[in-house]
This record gives sequence, C-alpha cells and structure tokens, in this order.
Amino acid sequence: MTGWQPLSVRRGVRNPEEPFEGVPDHLRHALEEWLRVPFGWHSKNGMNHSFMATVASTLRIRVQRTYETGGISDQIFAALERDEDLYLDCLDVCLYLSRSANVAALKQILETGGSAWTVNDAGSGLERRVDQTAKEAFLRVASPADSASQEIAAAWAAVYGRNPDPSDGWDHAIKAIEELLIPIVIPNKSKANLGGVAGELKANPSKWSFSLPANDVRGNGETLEGMIRHLWPNPDRHGGGAKRSPTQGEAEAVVHMAIAIIELCRGRLTKLP
Repeated sequence: MTGWQPLSVRRGVRNPEEPFEGVPDHLRHALEEWLRVPFGWHSKNGMNHSFMATVASTLRIRVQRTYETGGISDQIFAALERDEDLYLDCLDVCLYLSRSANVAALKQILETGGSAWTVNDAGSGLERRVDQTAKEAFLRVASPADSASQEIAAAWAAVYGRNPDPSDGWDHAIKAIEELLIPIVIPNKSKANLGGVAGELKANPSKWSFSLPANDVRGNGETLEGMIRHLWPNPDRHGGGAKRSPTQGEAEAVVHMAIAIIELCRGRLTKLP
C-alpha cells in the first residue's frame, strides 16, 4: 500500500495523515493478532507460557497464575490496552526475543496502519520510520563488512531505535568516520581522533580529494574538514562547563552527515602528490 492516498486526500477534502506515534485504535486488532503468534495461540504445541512470562517480567507487567486457555495473555493484553508506549515496547521485545518468522507481517501491519514505527532490517526490534531515500543511503554505507559499517549501524540503532540515545548515536557516528578516515589521513598518529583528522585536512587542504571537482571557493579537503567540524566533538563530551546533552534532532542530523561523509570518502578519498 506504499504510496496510496485515500480518495478524500487526493480530492483535497482532507489533509494527509501524520504518522501515528502510538498505537491507534485502528491498529490494535491486527497487532493483537500478530502477538498471538509468539504467544503460542496458533501453535500445535500449545501456548508458550515461558515466553509470555518473560515478556511480562521484562515489561514489568504484573500478572497472576491462571488456568485460562490463553494463560496470562489476557492480562498482558489488558495492560497493553492501557498504555500505548507499553504496547510498542511489547512489540519491540517480542521481536528481540523471538526473531519471529512473522516479521514481514508486522512490518506490513505497521506500514498499512500509518505507524511512525517499522521493523528494523535485522528483525530484532522496532525503529522509527524514516524517508526511504535516507534509509537506502544508510543501508549502502552499512553493507561492507568493516568497522565503519559496524559503527554507523550502531549509530543508526541508537538514534532511530525504540529507546533512542542521541549522545550514544553521536558517539558512534564519530567513531564510524574515525574508523574510515584515520587509517587514510593520519595513519601513523598515536591516539588519533576525528579532531586530528580535521586538523590535517585544515593544514593541507589541497592534498586531499574525494573525486568531486574543486571550485574557486572551496576544495575537497576544505569541504570535508567543514563537514567534520560540524560533528566534532559531541557536545556531551565538551569540557570547560560547555557540556550538554545533544537533542534528538541534532543526533539525527549528525548520523545523516556521517553517512554522507562515509559515502563520499569510502574508496574515493586520496592524497594527492
């Protein structure tokens, strides 16, 4: 259903919907049916009581022993009905615990229902839905099997995961660029960091190229240094009383800038004679 808009929206009778942050009424039936699968409702082996007990314990849902057919599932569903965030956390933890083969079904339910959330590519949890072009850029830079890919994947998860940590996301974005650029720009410097990379680019801007033609205003080295200066350092690591926690919006911007730097420089950044 991606790309479809209701006729009323196409006619201009009403505005397009914003993505739903919580769990609106129109999604609850489909999501409950999805949860019944890992809970064991449709299994020939019967209810998965140990799985449900783990979910209840993890989410701090108080349940009592019961001899009902569905075990404690009704108690879990009752708690979820009272708290949208708890509902999303339940979906998230069920994905994490089961790595269910039913991942595609949940992803489709969330997409069709206009949720702001989707299933991550590992099928291990929820993440915030983002623009498809941005997601494709992330997948491209995270696909090679190297340490920069691992760090940018960690940055993405920290920023867009169910429980975002902007400062941690910022740190991993910096580490991703360090893993890529330190071996190229300052390979022999001990205790090197991204600040050292920026310093080398500033000192010798004309020696570096990532295949983008220079112009009369700014060369490749200066462009790359400017981008790095926006990322370094994480304000949560500032000294001298300037320390502060970054906002979610800042962390998202940093991760996307890191993705752009990696895509520009991986296999392209070279030192000129």
